[in-house]
Amino acid sequence: MRTLKTTFNYSAYAVMAALLLTACSSDDSNDSNTTYTGTTTTAGAVSDAYILAVDSFDQPYLINHDGEVLFQWDLSNESLGNDAELLDDGSLLVALKVNNPQINFGGYGGKFRKINADQSIEWEVSYSSSDYIAHHDVEELSNGNIMFPVWEKVSSSDATALGFAESNTIYPDAIIEMNPYMGTVVWEWHMTDHLVQDYDSNQENYGVVAEAPNRIDINYNSTQSDGDLTHVNGITIDETNDLVYITVNYYSEVWVIDHSTTTEEAAGSTGGTYGLGGDLVYRFGNPLAYDNIGDVTLNRVHYPNLFDDNKMLVFANNIYNGQSAVLEYQLAPPFQLIAGEDNEPAVTWEFTDSSLYSLNIGGAVRMANGNTLITEGTGTLWEVTDAGAVVWQNTDFTSPWRAYAYELDAAALSALGL
Repeated sequence: MRTLKTTFNYSAYAVMAALLLTACSSDDSNDSNTTYTGTTTTAGAVSDAYILAVDSFDQPYLINHDGEVLFQWDLSNESLGNDAELLDDGSLLVALKVNNPQINFGGYGGKFRKINADQSIEWEVSYSSSDYIAHHDVEELSNGNIMFPVWEKVSSSDATALGFAESNTIYPDAIIEMNPYMGTVVWEWHMTDHLVQDYDSNQENYGVVAEAPNRIDINYNSTQSDGDLTHVNGITIDETNDLVYITVNYYSEVWVIDHSTTTEEAAGSTGGTYGLGGDLVYRFGNPLAYDNIGDVTLNRVHYPNLFDDNKMLVFANNIYNGQSAVLEYQLAPPFQLIAGEDNEPAVTWEFTDSSLYSLNIGGAVRMANGNTLITEGTGTLWEVTDAGAVVWQNTDFTSPWRAYAYELDAAALSALGL
């Protein structure tokens, strides 16, 4: 069990005064030659929702479609560790960067804070050392626990013993569930427990990759010189089916993990609802990652956004070789992976545009009016209709991580007095 640092500070922050972002109108067409500046709208076509804009180089704030800032949080001059999410009670769950991180790939964080609606701090917890660091994303479970991805340092000698083909230190991912009030890990999953490799028969995990679809080929991205093999960047928890979805950027896949396991079962290949322990119960987007057949629909990926009836939106960063897309999949649990068969889910909707491109970050959410709110990580928020018409854009951002939409009658907005 790792030692965690948890602190509690109930001093209140003052709410910052609302301010007006620069906004101007331009052509709202989907013409790739159109240059958008500031806020663009088509009257009557956009949602009435307020938007939580989370910019990697700024602080999170709520805006409306006119670009007005309605609410902003004071993070005490600390930098975002990417994610921030507004919860139903008006509290903000936010990832922050630790000082002097020992592992500092893009997207590192290392600590989390929950800020109440009155701006007091409910809790703060760190998860960072020379051997591991939390990064990118965080989700709160209904029991108050939080779950987040972690990079773990594996020495070159230990990596060789795992069957890794190169001779360098690696940083594979793990998933941690923690009680933030107690500062204790209550469940964990580690990629290193679920590997397969066909490189060295004298090392661990040797086997036929194509015959082990539930396991992870440690050498799929072995030439990544910095050792960041997988670069998980998003996490979603399906508490109904007790599953965890993660976007695995450098494998161009979404992985699905059985959360019904104990920590001991999650370290093996038996137990849990699926009987597979911590082996993958499903994966999709890039069957080449496990030497399988089926269409490749992802090339780099962010944010596994699960919503109504097991639909999922993901941001496909580079699927069109210099052009991004948002894909909607129809998932159908309970899942199974069968070697040599097409395991890919149906793509039920897609939006792309020649001016939509972000290699490093991005996301999408389905809004109550049926439109889709897209975060293009290079600086633009888009709202598009089901038919693919662009009805709103905002370019007032540097590097937006995600944007979340909240209907005007949402409990979270009421809790903030909006």
